[in-house]
Amino acid sequence: AERPYPAEWGFAPELTREIRALTASIGPATADAGSEAHRLLIDDPSSDIAPLASRLALAIAQAHARLATDGIDAMQADIEARYHWIDGVIGRVVTVLPQAPKRTLTERVDAVLLHPVSGLAAFALVMAVVFVSVFSIAAPLMEGIKGVIAWAATLATTHLADGPLKSLIVDGVFAGVGAVVVFIPQIAILFLFLAILEDSGYLARAAFLMDRVLAKVGLHGKSFIPLLSSFACAIPGIMATRTIASRKDRLATIMVAPFMSCSARLPVYFLLIGTFFAPFFTPAMRPFAQGLIMLGCYILGIVAAAVVAWVFRRTLLRKGPPSTFILEMPSYKVPQPSEIGRQVWTNSSKFLTKAGTVIFALSVLLWALAYYPRLPEERAGRIALDASSAVVTDAAATPAIQIAQGERAADDAVAAAQIAYSFAGRFGHAIEPALEPIGCDWKMGIGLVGAFAAREVFVSTLGIVYGVGDPGDEVETLGSAIAADRRPDGTPVWTPLVAATLLVWFVLAMQCMSTVAVVRRETGGWGWPIFMILYMNTLAYVSCLVFYQVGTRVVG
Repeated sequence: AERPYPAEWGFAPELTREIRALTASIGPATADAGSEAHRLLIDDPSSDIAPLASRLALAIAQAHARLATDGIDAMQADIEARYHWIDGVIGRVVTVLPQAPKRTLTERVDAVLLHPVSGLAAFALVMAVVFVSVFSIAAPLMEGIKGVIAWAATLATTHLADGPLKSLIVDGVFAGVGAVVVFIPQIAILFLFLAILEDSGYLARAAFLMDRVLAKVGLHGKSFIPLLSSFACAIPGIMATRTIASRKDRLATIMVAPFMSCSARLPVYFLLIGTFFAPFFTPAMRPFAQGLIMLGCYILGIVAAAVVAWVFRRTLLRKGPPSTFILEMPSYKVPQPSEIGRQVWTNSSKFLTKAGTVIFALSVLLWALAYYPRLPEERAGRIALDASSAVVTDAAATPAIQIAQGERAADDAVAAAQIAYSFAGRFGHAIEPALEPIGCDWKMGIGLVGAFAAREVFVSTLGIVYGVGDPGDEVETLGSAIAADRRPDGTPVWTPLVAATLLVWFVLAMQCMSTVAVVRRETGGWGWPIFMILYMNTLAYVSCLVFYQVGTRVVG
C-alpha cells in the first residue's frame, strides 16, 4: 500500500493538492509514489521529464502552471513546511530558559550595517572612502607610468625617421594605448578595495540592503549579484542573470545592467574629473572632491537603472507572482591576501589584455583614419606660412625664440588642418551638427563614435586626435591638451559643463558592442539588444541635451 505523505509537515493546501494529483498520474501506486511526485514538483524536472511519458510530463507542466497562478513557489513552500515541522518538534523537546540572549559581535555589527537607514548610510560612506582613496593613492603611480610612456616615445622619436611608421608608433600606439594604460593604477586600486569588501563578508550585507531597494522598483533580489558584477563588466553580469528563474525578471535585469559603471568607463571618468574639476579645489581637497564626483557617476547609473526598471516592470515586463530571495549571510573575516591578490590580478590583467589587443587594434585603425589622406603639400605650406606670420612674438625675445615660436605655430596649424582633412576629421565634421546641442565638437564626435566599440577607446581616440604621443609637444598629457583646445574666437572647446555632460553620456549610453552581442545570445534574438541600444542612447542624448542647455543658461 502507498505510504501516506507526512501531513504534519503542513504543506500549503495548493501544493498538497498538486502532490496528490501528480501521485495519481504516476501510477500504479507504489510506496514511493508520493515522494516521487513531491520531488518532481520541487526540483528542476528538466533532466527527468525526457524519459517520462508525455502524459506525465504534461501533468507536471500543468501543476507548475496552476501553482504559479496561485502565487505558490513549490520549492519555497517545501522549505517553509520543513522548517515549520522542525520548529514544532524543537518546541516540544527543547526548553528555552528565561534569560536574555547574548548577542555576538557579528549580530551587534549587523544591527547597524543591516539597518534600513544606518546601513545605507554606512554603505554610501564606504563607497565614498573607496573612491577618494583611489584618486589619492594612484596619483604617484600614474605619474610613474606617464614617465615610462614619455621615455619610450622619446626613444622612438629619436631613432625613427619621419614618416608613416614613426607616426604610427608615436601618434598611434603611444598616444592611443598609452592614454588608456596610464589609468591602470586607479583601476587596480578600485578592484583591490572591492575584493577586500567581498572577502570580508561585507558585500553580502550590501546585497541584503539592496534587496529591499530592488523590490521597490520591481527587480528580484537575485538581480543584485548580476548588477554588482556589472560594475566590473556588464558581460559577466548579464550572464549571471541565468540564476533568475523568471524570464521577465531576467530580462528586466539585463536591460538595466549596462547602467552600472563598468571598468571600461573608468579611464573616461578619471580623465574628465581630473582635468576639469580637480583644479577647483585645493591639493588637499582634490582626492576627496574627485572621489565624490566619481561616486556621483555611480549613483546616477544606479538611479537610472532603478527608474528604468520601475517603468519596464509596469509596462513591457509586467511583474508576475512574487518570488523569494534566499541569501546566506557569511560571518565577518579578515580578508585573505592570496585571494585579494588573485582577484586584483585577474581583473587588472583583463584590462591590460584588452588594452594590448582590442584598444591596440582600434588605435591603429583610428590612426590610419586620422593620418590619411595626407594634406596636399602646397596647402600645408600655405597654412604654415599664414600661421607663422600671424604669431605675435615678444619684442624682447631673441630672434631664435621668435623663430621657434613661429615654427611651433606653423606645426600646430598644419597638424590641426591634417586632422580636419583626414577621413576621421571629415566624419567628425559630418556628425558635428547633431553633437553641438549637447556641447560637443567634431573632435569629441570622433571619440564618441570610437567608444561604441569599447568605451575606453574614447580616451585613446582623443590621444590620437590631439597628438599627445609626440614628446616634443609642449602639451605633455591628454588632459592638458584638451583643456588648452580653443575655438577660432579664442573660447575654450572643453569646459567643466561639457565635461559633466560627457560624464552623463558615458553613464547612460549603450556603447559596448561586446555587451550587445552577449545580450543577443542571452535573449535569443536581436530584438532586445536593438531595443537596448535605441532606448539607452535616446535616454543619454535627451538627458545630455537637457543638462547642457539648462547648464548654459545657469552658468552662461
